[in-house]
Amino acid sequence: MRTLTQPGAPLQPRRLLEWAAPAEDLRVRLAGGQDLLRGLVAALAGHAVTHAAVQVVAAEIARMAYLTGAEDPSGQRVATYGPPTWLEGPVTLLGANGIVGPGPDGDTLLHCHAVVVDSAGRLHGGHLPPGDVLLGDAGAVAVVTPLREAAFAAAYDSETNYPLFQPTRITKGGSNV
Repeated sequence: MRTLTQPGAPLQPRRLLEWAAPAEDLRVRLAGGQDLLRGLVAALAGHAVTHAAVQVVAAEIARMAYLTGAEDPSGQRVATYGPPTWLEGPVTLLGANGIVGPGPDGDTLLHCHAVVVDSAGRLHGGHLPPGDVLLGDAGAVAVVTPLREAAFAAAYDSETNYPLFQPTRITKGGSNV
């Protein structure tokens, strides 16, 4: 068995949590011809949602890329993203889950992983990069759970040497604490 050791000091406590009030789910329908992740972020902004859990339940994809992990040749991290794997459509989404929150630069970020089937019936899965998942004519449908009072925000993680989504409090004005 291979043991991976992260390069930095572990965050203490490692297990973080924040309590949040329940929120009502939204059903979001995206038209074809747009990028899945950017389309979802834009649709959620139209509902004033900047913190959410997202489940994409159906999508027809015309062309896409996904990323999987690879050893980091620099040694600064245990792993990084490998080169993109490109799939030409039709690609059928089996399921995708993501988190919407502020990225390290403060812009709204959707971090999403998906499982898909390519046109030859092969199964694929990994991280979806923004701008690289073009929806086909049928578009996509997602169920979104807006997060209230607590959410996730990308912040530097000393153990992994990456910005990772971490739970955070949300003030009444909507900013992270």
